[in-house]
Amino acid sequence: MRNKTIRLNHIIFFFLVIVFSLSSIVWTQEKQVCFSIDDLPVVSYGMNDTSFQKEVTARLIASFKRNHIPAIGFVIAKKLFIDTMRNPFQVSLIEQWIDNGFDIGNHTYSHPDYNSVSQKEYTDDLLKGEAVTKEILERKGKHLKYFRHPYLHVGSTKFKADSLSNFLAEHGSVIAPVTIDTDDYFFAVAYKRARMKGDTMLSQRIGQDYLEYMEKKILFYEYQSHALFSRNIRQILLVHASWLNAEYMDSLAALYTSHGYTFISMEKTLEDTLYRTPVTAYGKGGISWLDRWALSRGKQKDFFKDDPNPPKYVVKSLE
Repeated sequence: MRNKTIRLNHIIFFFLVIVFSLSSIVWTQEKQVCFSIDDLPVVSYGMNDTSFQKEVTARLIASFKRNHIPAIGFVIAKKLFIDTMRNPFQVSLIEQWIDNGFDIGNHTYSHPDYNSVSQKEYTDDLLKGEAVTKEILERKGKHLKYFRHPYLHVGSTKFKADSLSNFLAEHGSVIAPVTIDTDDYFFAVAYKRARMKGDTMLSQRIGQDYLEYMEKKILFYEYQSHALFSRNIRQILLVHASWLNAEYMDSLAALYTSHGYTFISMEKTLEDTLYRTPVTAYGKGGISWLDRWALSRGKQKDFFKDDPNPPKYVVKSLE
């Protein structure tokens, strides 16, 4: 009887080990993504009529709500002004994001390049943008928390990067990283030009090629995540508030869903402990945090060789 009890205990023990192992595998394979939208209120590419900008904003918001995506948008505050006068219409577009339950963050006042200006020029512009976005949020009972670097330029040297990071921390700003970086703006400009010419076939081709490109980006950054950390990290996608994304956001959401992703907020994303992984490689490039971590671990060019590029005809159409 005693031997039977021992054997039974062993069976239970090994059963529990298997269950724990399987649950751990499931956890590490969980796929989650935060959608972040840069350059709010709208990337208009010269289409400045209010009806167009209102439609882009409305369609983005409607798609996020329909697909249960807790997106966050980053505001270039200068876009909310005409000369020195605040533009109530542009402000109303930002208010629509907040009123519909979406978070917004600071993307500076005039989108300066940290590679090209002094730290004082940059931080002065950062604070100027912060004041505008913070005031809009506080009128709605919300608080400003996140900052996104223009061009993803965080500092070309350790000193410059650390100086800015320390400045942001002292001012209570949380850096909003990007792990899935894309060239969606190439497609967006080409798409806008095709639509303005009334070229339906070309605009549809651009849209479909955009989705194929974005799918390749998903797979590439999943590979990087596993190669560096042996699991899926909580990803952060960067796209822009463009006409293209307004019309294809439902398709983009479906693409992520088809690859097993669920949508989470920036706050939830940054709970992933891997976002505390140190960066020790510096340069002028505007690259994803996964790329930064890879370079910090000494990865060479071969590690990045499969990073997808937009089709040549899309790039060429911008020349």
